Amino acid sequence: MPIVNASDYLNNLTDLLRETFEGTGGQGSHYIDGKGHGSLLETLGSLDHRLASRSLTTGGVTIAAHADHTRYYMHTLRRFIRDEDDVRPDWPGSWQRRTVTADEWEHVRAAVREEYLATLRHVEEVEVWDDEPLGGFLSILAHCAYHLGAIRLLAVTLQAT
Repeated sequence: MPIVNASDYLNNLTDLLRETFEGTGGQGSHYIDGKGHGSLLETLGSLDHRLASRSLTTGGVTIAAHADHTRYYMHTLRRFIRDEDDVRPDWPGSWQRRTVTADEWEHVRAAVREEYLATLRHVEEVEVWDDEPLGGFLSILAHCAYHLGAIRLLAVTLQAT
């Protein structure tokens, strides 16, 4: 079985997390456009609270709900990776924030940024890259990339209506 070089894995993982959350600064990219508006933080930063609070259907999911769920997911998965004993996720509850005021929207965006930065710090703190951190951080990356796509599609669709 081939051996994975830990530094190669970590470099790729952090590069993909940065691209997902920060973008590419106009440089080449792995999977999002590099024009300065494709990352999660760039996308959330370009939207106001009114658009973030709209849904396509009555009772549908909003951008605010996606953003807050994404923050909650990162936080919860990091607790699983640390093997904390008292982790009892409330996945349905993580979708409860549907509408936001301007101040609440600013708080949600800041909380997503802070949880992303905590995730990067956590990656650097892992001493043994066994099953839990490998799977956990890959899950965070895939889950956040999925929600980035959902948020971008929802934003474009809502802006067109």
